[in-house]
Amino acid sequence: MTRVCEAFLRDGIQGWPRVLPTADKVRMLRAIAAAGVPEIDVTSFVSAHLVPQFGDAEEVLAAVPGDVLVRVLTVNVKGAQRVAAAGAAGLRIDRCGFPISASEAHNLANLRRDHATHKRAVAEMVDVLGAAGIAPLLGVATAYGCPIQGRVERDDVLALAGWGHSLGVRTIMFGDTTGMADPRAVGELFTEAVRAFPDVEFVAHFHDNRGCGVANTLAAIAAGAATVDASLGGVGGEPAAVDQGFVGESGNVTTEDLVAVLDRMGIRTGVDLPALLDAGTLAEELLGRPLHSRVLRAGPVPA
Repeated sequence: MTRVCEAFLRDGIQGWPRVLPTADKVRMLRAIAAAGVPEIDVTSFVSAHLVPQFGDAEEVLAAVPGDVLVRVLTVNVKGAQRVAAAGAAGLRIDRCGFPISASEAHNLANLRRDHATHKRAVAEMVDVLGAAGIAPLLGVATAYGCPIQGRVERDDVLALAGWGHSLGVRTIMFGDTTGMADPRAVGELFTEAVRAFPDVEFVAHFHDNRGCGVANTLAAIAAGAATVDASLGGVGGEPAAVDQGFVGESGNVTTEDLVAVLDRMGIRTGVDLPALLDAGTLAEELLGRPLHSRVLRAGPVPA
């Protein structure tokens, strides 16, 4: 079974020009959970001054329904401490992601830290989260190329995975930050990673700038990815902190389209497609514009 993680509420709206009301986020959260999506990337613990979209992180987490797996994101030690405090206060957080870019140039643009400085922070974040009983998730960004640096060597990506493994991290994401991956490169990276670190759960996260998102996700699943990220309507993508002049229009893999093709292929996800399409319709209503799901327009292929 492949686990789908719905990223609409976190990666999806992090750069959206309008802050969604907390009540609307809770409506989306409930609609996603009602569709049987097993994991939800719910919010970010970051500065509300820099990213006002997530000023209500604790309020949204308090509304998480059912037994869905809860993921959040943070980017520094202060954020990890806040995540730990939220968990101690009774909010359910199963795992917390934090990024490091394989491209040091991108890491500097996104997080304002070189690798050496950021690695020290990540090691401390892992300790803080571990003490709180929250699983760390290392997200290796620019895993297939960088809009600033250009080519990224696979060995550099695997070296970061190995470094994370040495810290005790057992969930590692490879992120296609600006849609530079192709299915062959994806298959090769995941095959090597799964072989090198058989005790790690690998997560696939693709942005769909160049239209390869679903194909890349299928390649990752075939090569051993256990969890795949996607966003209703394909919203989201490149962090707002990075100069958008480097990247062009970005977007996540569209959850509705991905689940529809997985259903057709007989790959079980546990997601109810009609209910997911209802959630996609709600996403368009709340954002006030048509989004990018083709299946929402054309409908699923008849059985």
